Amino acid sequence: MMAVKSNRLKHNSYEVKPLFELLEMNASQRQAAYLSGLWNRLSGQHVALGCSCTMSGMSVTLEDFEHDIADYLWAESERLGQTDVVAFLLAPGPIASQDQAIRGILTRLEEEDVTEAVTDWLLPRMTKTIESYAKLHGPAPDAPLFGGSSSWRKGYRD
Repeated sequence: MMAVKSNRLKHNSYEVKPLFELLEMNASQRQAAYLSGLWNRLSGQHVALGCSCTMSGMSVTLEDFEHDIADYLWAESERLGQTDVVAFLLAPGPIASQDQAIRGILTRLEEEDVTEAVTDWLLPRMTKTIESYAKLHGPAPDAPLFGGSSSWRKGYRD
């Protein structure tokens, strides 16, 4: 039996798809891949909460909000009667038991054949959520991933 090698490249803590895989994707899958890359880049960053004049503040990451975001998407889809979306979100099990719920949702949107009703409802909401976080707390898209805090500081948005 021969071992199968993945065509994906490992980049830091997330996978990068080869160009030929991106070309074979539909628009929804490409959007999910974009959001997945953005989420992976932002999710480990720390955001300070509290007063900066003392050390009493606390630091959280976007990952700390992962279940909250997924729970919001589930509650909102249920409230608006989006039964296909509810079924999609709960297919792996209850949101509370899904490890890395947002990453899982994005991976499924990227890799599975998902109905337009689901992608048309989920992707705009996820795009707005993730991009707004990036705009408020993240580095500019072209900021270096490595190089220490001085490199990141140069790449932050104005």
